[in-house]
Amino acid sequence: MGGSHSVEIPGGGTEGYHVLRVQDGSPGQKAGLEAFFDFIVAIENTRLDQDNDTLKELLKAGLDKPIRMTVYSSKTQSVREVVIVPSTSWGGQGLLGVSIRFCSFEGANENVWHVLAAVPNRGYARAYAGLCIKTKN
Repeated sequence: MGGSHSVEIPGGGTEGYHVLRVQDGSPGQKAGLEAFFDFIVAIENTRLDQDNDTLKELLKAGLDKPIRMTVYSSKTQSVREVVIVPSTSWGGQGLLGVSIRFCSFEGANENVWHVLAAVPNRGYARAYAGLCIKTKN
């Protein structure tokens, strides 16, 4: 499925915390994190290449202060830096308001589906899947 090319991740490796969900109004949303496509790979100068307590410790140490987060986007196949402010008072769950899991982003684009059409009279299934049909007037 298409060609792939490598992107230089600071500190190397192909692992990070995959952003699965971003809550409305959360620090993660304000920082521009994108569910399904973004992987958190570093905070400040610390590479997050192991599934341990490092992420949690760094976020607690940076509570209510702007911190630099390095993010790999599988959509654009690029690395960007965002500034995020971990908080317990933003009104939702977690310091960032995101659901994450540790995994590899190598080959993340190999299982992407592009929906070309949706059957109009199958509203429930389409709504359940989060799909919408764009029509021309």
